[in-house]
Amino acid sequence: MLGLAGFRLLAVSEYGGELEQAIETSVEEDFCRGCGVRARLHDRRPTWVRDLPTGGRPVTLVWVKRVWRCMQSACGVSTWSERSPEIRARASLTERARREACRRVGQDGHSVSQVAAAFGVAWATVMAAVSEYGLPLVDDPNRLAGVSALGVDETAFLAANWSHHTVFVTGVVDVRASRLIDIVPGRSAKALATWVGEQPQAWRDDITVAALDPFRGYATALRTSLPEATRVLDAFHVTRLGFAAVDDVRRCVQQDSTGHRGRRDDPLYSIRRLLRRGHDHHTETSWQRMLAGLDAGDTGDEQIGKTWIAAQDLRLIYRCHDRAEAEQKLYRWFVHCADAEVPELLRLARTIDSWREELLAYFDTGGISNGPTEAMNLLIKKVKRVGQAAIEEGLLVDPSPRSDRQSRGPPLNGVTTHWRPARAVARRLCWSMASTS
Repeated sequence: MLGLAGFRLLAVSEYGGELEQAIETSVEEDFCRGCGVRARLHDRRPTWVRDLPTGGRPVTLVWVKRVWRCMQSACGVSTWSERSPEIRARASLTERARREACRRVGQDGHSVSQVAAAFGVAWATVMAAVSEYGLPLVDDPNRLAGVSALGVDETAFLAANWSHHTVFVTGVVDVRASRLIDIVPGRSAKALATWVGEQPQAWRDDITVAALDPFRGYATALRTSLPEATRVLDAFHVTRLGFAAVDDVRRCVQQDSTGHRGRRDDPLYSIRRLLRRGHDHHTETSWQRMLAGLDAGDTGDEQIGKTWIAAQDLRLIYRCHDRAEAEQKLYRWFVHCADAEVPELLRLARTIDSWREELLAYFDTGGISNGPTEAMNLLIKKVKRVGQAAIEEGLLVDPSPRSDRQSRGPPLNGVTTHWRPARAVARRLCWSMASTS
């Protein structure tokens, strides 16, 4: 029932929605550390420590420790308390509870405050367990083994306030295994190049593909630090650039034709979301709504319509079967952008042309995407919340097994207010030793 090596259960009680378990070690005898002579049982002393929760309730172990005495007067050792590797001296948690707390924070992604509330201890107690058991996992060099495709992307780590601007970090992800490798402060070429340069040369040689969004800082860092790796422009960001151009043209046309920003009854404003939808995701009704809005609000040379067609064609390039087909469609796309003579579309074409090789590398690498890196942004924000060192008011849970400290350490010759079966067993053992000593 207890499942703690070297211990046996004496009694169980419930108080205030929590469980208390009186326990003792299964060792019946001990020997002096100094002279090796068999020791005599001298006293019993209770120790309170938190264990794994049971049924969603915190658990307190009342360990009735044996105090041994060496009977040799010439020995320098007088008395000592028994010890166990499962419960450290003056510890708030058992070792198995500390390991489980680290697992819940690291693997399950729970916040430190949630785990502290479940175990009935303080925030700092759980954070200390996470640091002790988690840091060796982070520092393990084998953690980075087997990475061949790298993904990098920035995300906001701290929002701007009166003392600092928005703080960005760069997430480094194994896009094939979908696992977060590291979080690098900053989002510059220097920050990423410095991190890559700190890795072993053998690890860098194994990187064959690097996925990124259209940010020149990352491209420069990857080109200099991983020159042999193939850089791949993420398909999601390319598609988003196309639809962002549609939004820009729609706003310009809206402003020029009406003299104000989009309003509820404006035809272009009412179809703003339909314009960002893929053509294969439209229904008959949405098609009619979008066409009616374009007929009512688009310019005579159909600037919005031409930009929308360009955004859809750019999206469809990623459905090509090979690089040769993609190159042909990309060339026709450039011709369409040049013929349209829409300023926003020409700007988009120049941007895509500057990333031409990275875009076409998508078809050389089997369709590597930076999607796993984008997904890790949520995990990075959770890491920020879990690892927050500032303890806010209300975050702490009372580290004591009970809120009333008067009955925490039961005196041998006194009577406490709260009498519970598990502690009653512990007191009887302690009193019996006090009466015979």
